[in-house]
Order: sequence, then C-alpha cells, then structure tokens
Amino acid sequence: MIKKKSSLDLFREEIYSLEKGEIHPLYIIEGSEHFFIDRFIQRILEIIPIHERDFNSDFLYGNEVQLEAVLQLVKSFPMMAERRLVVVKNANDLFKRMSSNLQDDFLHYLQNPNPQTTLVIHLDPKIQKNTKIGKRLHGPAIHGLLFDPVPDYQIANWVMGWTRQEHNTLLSEEVAQLLTQLVGNDLKLLSSEIDKICTYTANFEGEVDLKRVRSIVGSYRGFDVFELREAINKKDLQQSFFIAQRILQQSKSDTGELIRIVAFLYSDFLKLWQIIRLKQASKSDNEIKKALYINSSYYFNRLSSDARRYSTTDMMHIFNALLDADRAIKGFSTMDVSGILMLLVKRLIHPHNYA
Repeated sequence: MIKKKSSLDLFREEIYSLEKGEIHPLYIIEGSEHFFIDRFIQRILEIIPIHERDFNSDFLYGNEVQLEAVLQLVKSFPMMAERRLVVVKNANDLFKRMSSNLQDDFLHYLQNPNPQTTLVIHLDPKIQKNTKIGKRLHGPAIHGLLFDPVPDYQIANWVMGWTRQEHNTLLSEEVAQLLTQLVGNDLKLLSSEIDKICTYTANFEGEVDLKRVRSIVGSYRGFDVFELREAINKKDLQQSFFIAQRILQQSKSDTGELIRIVAFLYSDFLKLWQIIRLKQASKSDNEIKKALYINSSYYFNRLSSDARRYSTTDMMHIFNALLDADRAIKGFSTMDVSGILMLLVKRLIHPHNYA
C-alpha cells in the first residue's frame, strides 16, 4: 500500500532499507516531487554492482518501450549475478498502449514476480485506483512509494533536515528560512545551494550565519521576507509596503507567496511572544534559550532585541491580524492578495489602530 508519510521521511526509510539489503521485487513510485523520485532511482540502481550493470540493469521509458519487451526482461534471469533490475520511468504511456492479452500477462506477473528481478515502475501522474490495473498496482503485495511535493510551510524544516542528513551540518531555523526566501521552493535548486554553502563553510569555525549565507548564495528573488520583517519591526510603513509589493512581483504565485509570508511572520512573532512571556516570569536568557530550543546566541539576541519593541497587548492584536490574514487567504475575504498583505503590514506596524 502507498505509505502516507512526508517525502523526506519516506526517502530516508527507503534508503535505509536498501542499505540493509531489504529489496522488494516490485516498486511502484508515484507523486510529482521528482527531487526524491530521481534520487531514489539513482540509489536503487546501485543494488547492481558496477561490473554487472551492462547485462543486468535496464533503464526504460514508457513512451519508448512496449510492455512485451518489459515482461521479457523481468521474466528472464540475471546473467552470472544474483539480481536483475528493470526501471520503467513514466510508465503511464506504456499502460495506455497495452493489449488486453498483455494486460492479463502483466497482472499475472504482479501476483507472481520473478524473485531474482526487481521491477521499478514510475507513474506520473498517479494512475487511477478504480481501474483494473490501478487496483493491482496499489494492492497489498506491491511496495508503493508516494513522493508528494513538500508543502511550502515545511520547506525550511526540509532544508534543515536535508543539510543534517547529507552534510552532517546543522543550520538554524532562521538560516533555513533565509535560504528558502532567497532560493524559493525548488528542492533541486535548494539542494545545490546547500551543497555550495556546506562546501564554502567546511573550513570555517562557528555558526553558518545569515550574512555568510547571503554572501554565498546571493539572491534569486531580490527582496525576501527577512527584510520585510526588519522593516516591520522598525515600524517603517513605507519601506514595508515597498518590500511587500516587490516580493509579490517577484513571485510565481501570489497566493503561495502570501501563505509563506504569513507562516514565517507567525513563527517569528510566536518566538517574540514566548520570550516576552518568559522574561515576565523572570527567566534567565539561558533558561529561555533552552525552553525555545535556540542554540544560536546571535539568533537569540536578535529575537530578544525585537521582543523589546512589543507589549503583551501588541502581541494579542498582532496574532489577531495574522489569523485574519490566514482566513482571508482561505477565501473569507473579497480582497485580493496584495490587499490582504498590505492590510496585514499596517496592522503589524500599528496594532493598536486596529484593536
């Protein structure tokens, strides 16, 4: 059955299984997050030793091959090796062209696969489960993998997790948020920039800070939400409007961009609120850092400085403004995206005016 897990968690589990030698005879890969799909296929190709691949591995495309040829390959035994691997990328077209006789032959193979062959079938888009072949491809005996895109609000967490997994390097949440803002939500591009950052900072001591990331990556987008947050905290309405408009102009999706902005500002203001509350409870800086899981002194000092600009009453109005913006994005408003963002900026800078 298809496993409903995050793409990163699923990818980690599957790579770990391959490393342990747990290899299934049939893999059905679906989803549109090709970053993980391509890397999983690259990794599963490694189950065949290099010196055996010429005779025991086949990488095929559904629009270029006939099902009869695929069946002939998967039914044949490996040549002087333990296993054969057959990968069929974009197999949807393959199934559209198959005859009823071949379909029955293929469905029979799904029930009785060759134990010495691993067949990997990639489908994009997903195949309908209410069809005859769809039911079999999603049956309990099939090892199904669903790699859906990482939601925008989880991209920063993905950046931190991927950097830790691939480079054994820890990035702060703030740095991950900045990288997402500078690069966007393309995982392939983000991965490339993570590689660059980790290569450039390998011989540096200390934390990978915002300034260093900016100098290494540069900006793909011109303005980012960090600059918007700084302008809001400085109560600079004109500059905040200018940056907000430019961010929308640079975005491919106004709605998606607004969702990211609101999520980021909510996360940031939530930390400010927690710092305000804990300081009122006479907690020390070290106690607050521990409570909020903040390891970076630079990041904590920035948050503490910003927190001093707001009162508890301000924070109540700010969270109401963010909640209203979130509801407006979901259709509880007749305003367009630009109007929702401009009103949010006003309310964050002058919270008491909209109490």
